Amino acid sequence: MPSARRRGRRPAGFNFPIGCGVDVIELVRFRRAVRRGGRAFMRRIFTPHEEAYAKARRQTTLLHLAGRFAAKEALIKAISQVDPEHVPSMNQVEIRNDRLGRPQVVLHNDGTDRLELHVSLSHVDTVAVASAIAIKR
Repeated sequence: MPSARRRGRRPAGFNFPIGCGVDVIELVRFRRAVRRGGRAFMRRIFTPHEEAYAKARRQTTLLHLAGRFAAKEALIKAISQVDPEHVPSMNQVEIRNDRLGRPQVVLHNDGTDRLELHVSLSHVDTVAVASAIAIKR
């Protein structure tokens, strides 16, 4: 029997197309990039809200920024797979936490209201990692 996809129908419960992305950041390399790029780098990558969030975590500021950087990279990769004409720049992607601490995506560009975005991030002492899924509605 042919699959639902071969017959031209989408499987129930799935929205298509779906894009995925993943990114891993080594803290040593990220620290060098921040030092080398200075304020210009920070403004190009992070929103004021993201910087404030990370600075409030004094012992782990750089690690939290690296996690958000990885999340942005993963999201841009995922978005580019499903909507290549509306790929946002790094500072147009904002990672916030909901009231339970889960990362949420806020996009500040046109054309992305048709996307459902999901992100997960994690970090340890030396590495931050993030994965993202973009679903075009």
